[in-house]
Amino acid sequence: MTAIFARMALIGCGLIGGSLALAVKKTGCVKEVVGYDQSPDTLDIALSRGVIDRVAPDLQTAVTGADLVVLAVPVPAMPVILRKIAALEGVMAEEPIITDVGGTKQGVVELAQELLTKARFIGGHPMAGSEKSGIYAAHDRLLENAVYVLAPASGVPAAAMERLETLLREAGARPKTMDPGHHDEVVAAISHVPHLIAAALVNQVGELAQIDNSYRELAAGGFRDITRIASSDPTLWRDLSLDNKAKILPLITGWLERLSLLKGWLLQENPSLLEEFFVTARTFRDSLPVKASGGFPALHSMTVEVPDVPGIIGVIASLLGRHHISIRNIGILESREGEEGQLILQFDRRDDLEAAEIVLEEHGYPVFQRT
Repeated sequence: MTAIFARMALIGCGLIGGSLALAVKKTGCVKEVVGYDQSPDTLDIALSRGVIDRVAPDLQTAVTGADLVVLAVPVPAMPVILRKIAALEGVMAEEPIITDVGGTKQGVVELAQELLTKARFIGGHPMAGSEKSGIYAAHDRLLENAVYVLAPASGVPAAAMERLETLLREAGARPKTMDPGHHDEVVAAISHVPHLIAAALVNQVGELAQIDNSYRELAAGGFRDITRIASSDPTLWRDLSLDNKAKILPLITGWLERLSLLKGWLLQENPSLLEEFFVTARTFRDSLPVKASGGFPALHSMTVEVPDVPGIIGVIASLLGRHHISIRNIGILESREGEEGQLILQFDRRDDLEAAEIVLEEHGYPVFQRT
């Protein structure tokens, strides 16, 4: 494909920025990616992995001649880096596009409108991620089929939006334009508050486990599934929670009111309201898209029935490996001597899960649960 941008300056070489760089380089949409990061070791890894084409020794060198600047730094660092970038507009290409990948948008977009003169600022938030972090975790398929929110500053020309949207579509993402404040309201509900609740649930069980180890022994399966996001980067979620507290606090108030209702229904032993509560939740959840990334890192799992014999995990892993199917995790769900065993397989991509189901069924391993 013909390059859309001549030079992309990647400021911050971590999971999201690195994955975006790998994806756009793979498509040929960018001729050159120049990287800058405070960590020399991170830059060395980014260069060796092909995330960037060239290391910049300082911020000015990184953005010189750039027609696309991607700010992939932590949310608390964004105001500082944006002020430095604004002072360097003169060394960039004519009317460059500057974007970020942070999880909140209103504050950074408002600051960009205040500071920038010739650059076009388009706030960005790829709705994709991983429990892993850092440049080692970056890969070119992280954005595949993920909603990628674009929150432009006022006055950004349609042509600039079209250029960035085209780049993201070529990288496999699905661009969606949103007002910055509206974005922050939505992600507070579908991402920030759920992370807080998941962490609270885990901490509650963790405290109980200090008294009775049975809580730890039985806290598998469903409990691990519904609290998986509590394994995400604590520093990231601390920063996002504080930055978006104005949108989060009303939702916490609403959550406490819902808990109070649930408590009342249980005290009243009200089966109809409890069932309606669960039916409503199931109906909405079942309506959610299953082939798109959303507010949480994607993780798809299946349960497969296998013979309860030594080495079966290696057999299954080798079988899928021969078909180039990537597994995130594999483990024993249930194993009883003299009966069939059960393995749980987890995948980052739904395509891998669906391909694995076909291969396993063809080789006589029944798949009986997918999520």
